[in-house]
Amino acid sequence: MNRNYQLPMTNDQLPSWALVIGNWLLVICCSVIFAGTLSAKEELVTLPQRDSVQLTIYNSEDLTLVRERRTLSFKQGNNRLQFSWANTLIDPTSVEFHPVGKDAQDALEVLDTSYPAESHEMLIWTIACSKPAGYSVEISYFTSGISWSAEYTGIVDAAEGSVDLTAYVTIHNNSGEEYENAQVRLVVGVIHLVERIIDLAQPGQSKGRPMPHAELEELERMAEDEMNEDPSTGMEKPKEIQKAGLSEYYIYTVEGTETIPDRWSKRLRSFVVQDVPLKTVYRLEPDKFGPLFTKVLEFKNDEEHKLGKEPLPDGLIRLYKDAGQGRLGYMGTLASKYIPKNEEVKINVGPDAECTLKEKRLSLKKKDLMLNRWNQLEGWTTVEEFELEVRNFRGREVEVEIHRSMQGDFDFESDAGFEKHDADTQKVHFTLKANEQRKLTFKVTTRNGTNRRK
Repeated sequence: MNRNYQLPMTNDQLPSWALVIGNWLLVICCSVIFAGTLSAKEELVTLPQRDSVQLTIYNSEDLTLVRERRTLSFKQGNNRLQFSWANTLIDPTSVEFHPVGKDAQDALEVLDTSYPAESHEMLIWTIACSKPAGYSVEISYFTSGISWSAEYTGIVDAAEGSVDLTAYVTIHNNSGEEYENAQVRLVVGVIHLVERIIDLAQPGQSKGRPMPHAELEELERMAEDEMNEDPSTGMEKPKEIQKAGLSEYYIYTVEGTETIPDRWSKRLRSFVVQDVPLKTVYRLEPDKFGPLFTKVLEFKNDEEHKLGKEPLPDGLIRLYKDAGQGRLGYMGTLASKYIPKNEEVKINVGPDAECTLKEKRLSLKKKDLMLNRWNQLEGWTTVEEFELEVRNFRGREVEVEIHRSMQGDFDFESDAGFEKHDADTQKVHFTLKANEQRKLTFKVTTRNGTNRRK
């Protein structure tokens, strides 16, 4: 077994029970033993499963907060509770014991925590009990090896005017521990650790406590306040993932409970939004989409597009087109970064022959030639005129956006509605009706060599 709890006691303190669940072992010895030493003939009695377990999984770091609750029986006097983390990725410096409820807090007190010399993979709490009874306790710790990822599937209608968007989250468990009937919380946001949990979990590594960002504790208090004390299994309907915001963090709470075996992954549906308004833009933007004129499908994470209730976490967005009769045609994929509220999502689905762009240079002139004393050309100015012809062969209106980048010391002139995008780029955005074409002209004057302005 990977991990265990044990409560070895003196002769007058010996209850006769034990708890064995999966990789967890919670034991109180019922034979006569020396103080602080377990007998070789301990009797173990199986008890009910743990009351609850909660996982709060962060996707910005390899970090999960585990909170497990069980009801344990304590005898009056000192009780010794042993915790082992062998063959797991638990950070031993983060393990904490908490009585739950006023009665338990009044009756139980942790006197000390010791680390036996014979093992580097266990600790022992000495817990004083003033009133013998069964109490609810919580063991919490950080572990690595549990992560989650998001993905989105969009079904675009035939006219490319809307998309049915379905979001999923997949939980990956490689922590060395199986978590049965766990309440799962997924956190979007960035935290900062002084040391990685996986390093602290390895024998011989630093014992320094990981120091998450200050908001971590506030976030966990919020998650605890929102905790559903009687979660439903949700077998009669698809799982829902409820959301709640805090500063730059966001908590996704999976409805009900989930069993996540070690070395397994589990995929859950997050949300479904139908008829999200979709905009088609034919775009020439080399920095983002390459040198070709491409079709980009756009929507926004806001209320107008039936979204915007929460940021969208990192993940793959895959779009398929409804081809009728139950057939789907693949359109494109975006490896999306974190999408805040009110931010646009732009998915390049490649070139489309129904909207074309042709560029032609109308003229090229050189002037203001500057020669040095050896009659070598060291300064000159070029004047170029270009024409762009855009045609929409589609049977409906489309939007067009063209980015034109230049280098060096230049002036840009045009009556076609271009505007400055950045220091090196001009852009123009316009609408083309069905089967319409438009020509745009512009002039670029570039100063080279000693003609460049300083």
